Amino acid sequence: MDDDEARALIIKQSRRSILDALKQVYPARFSFYSLRVVCAEIEERHLKADVAYLIDKGYLVWHEPTPNMAWDRREYRLSAEGVEIADRIEVDPALTP
Repeated sequence: MDDDEARALIIKQSRRSILDALKQVYPARFSFYSLRVVCAEIEERHLKADVAYLIDKGYLVWHEPTPNMAWDRREYRLSAEGVEIADRIEVDPALTP
């Protein structure tokens, strides 16, 4: 396995960890702070990038009651499509190691 393949595997595992954490509390929301605690092995800047990616894919719904809310106070929950990916009913190659 070369460096690029290893990096890709780590990214996929990180994104899967986020989905799995949110699946545990679905349909409730999870704060970014809680995600940081649960996914402590993921560096904060990577966690932010992965959360943004999962939102762009439509797997997470972002709840921000006030504009420009601090990251630690933002909340997320799985979308219906995110639940299907988390349950492995649907497959996304970008999340499958």
